[in-house]
Amino acid sequence: MGPADRIHAKPHSLVLRAAVLALFVVQACATDCSSGNWRERGYADGFAGHPPQDLRLERDCPRQGVQFSASEYLAGWRDGHDEYDRIRGSIEYD
Repeated sequence: MGPADRIHAKPHSLVLRAAVLALFVVQACATDCSSGNWRERGYADGFAGHPPQDLRLERDCPRQGVQFSASEYLAGWRDGHDEYDRIRGSIEYD
């Protein structure tokens, strides 16, 4: 299929391609609510230096039928973020 053929592609094939692309984008942006241990998930987010994700998880996880514990998540996030700050503070920059 050459460049001229692509210009004259059938509209339904372009719509199908756009739909498949949109599906991949939506899947990539989906919230992962599979964690059963919210304290551990919060610790991992905090330790990685990420801002707390509690509001997003609180909104998205019930839509997926998963019960989210904001108090457990935030306790873990604080512990992880404290460790992140401690490690980051121990690095000397020249």
